[in-house]
Amino acid sequence: MIWSRENRNEKPLTAPGKTALLVYDWSSDGKSILVSRADAGHLSEIWEMPLAKAPHAESAARQIAADPAYSIFQPHYSPNGRWILFEAVSNTPTSAVSKLYVIPTGGGSWRRVAEGLAWDDKPRWSPDGRTIYFVSGNGFSFDVWGIHFDPDKGEPVGKMFRVSDFEKSSLTIPRWIPPVALSITQDKMLLTMAETSGGIWILDNMDR
Repeated sequence: MIWSRENRNEKPLTAPGKTALLVYDWSSDGKSILVSRADAGHLSEIWEMPLAKAPHAESAARQIAADPAYSIFQPHYSPNGRWILFEAVSNTPTSAVSKLYVIPTGGGSWRRVAEGLAWDDKPRWSPDGRTIYFVSGNGFSFDVWGIHFDPDKGEPVGKMFRVSDFEKSSLTIPRWIPPVALSITQDKMLLTMAETSGGIWILDNMDR
C-alpha cells in the first residue's frame, strides 16, 4: 500500500497475492521501490517495482538480483542512484552465513563489500554515499562496522573499521538479529539495543 501524508489516504501498489514482499527502499526520484520477494518454493530475490503501475506494480516488476544459493534481503539504493547494496544469506546443513554485496542499479555482477564476521547485516549508506555501515557479529555478539566506498567505481576502499564496542556493556545489539534496525543521518546513528543481565539462583528443598 501507499499512504499519503497530505490527505492521509492509502491506495494499493500491488494486487493481493501470496507472494511474500518486504519493502526496503524508495528511489530518490520517487518512481520505484526495492523489495525482497519470495514466491512459493523460491528463495528471496531483489525486485524493483514502478509506482506508476499501481495498483498492479507486480506485473511490471523488474528482477535485480537472484541466486538459487542465497536468500537476499535489505536492498538499498545508493545516494547517487547508481548502486544497490544488499545482504545475501546462504544456508548449509551446519550453519548460516550472511554477506554484503553491491551491484549496479540496472543489475550485474555482485561485488563483495567487506570480509566481515560470520554474520553481516543491516547495510546502510552514509548520506554522501562514501561509507557503508553495517552490523557484524558471530551470532553471540554484534557491533556496528563501516567501510569506505568509491561511488564512482562502485568498489569498497580499504579495510572495514569498527564503530561500536559493546562486548563489555550490558547495553548491546540483540542476538536475535532479524528485528534489529539501523538508520544513519548526517551526524547520528539510530540502532536497536537491548539491555541484558544474568544471575545464578539456588532452589532449596528440592527433595520435598
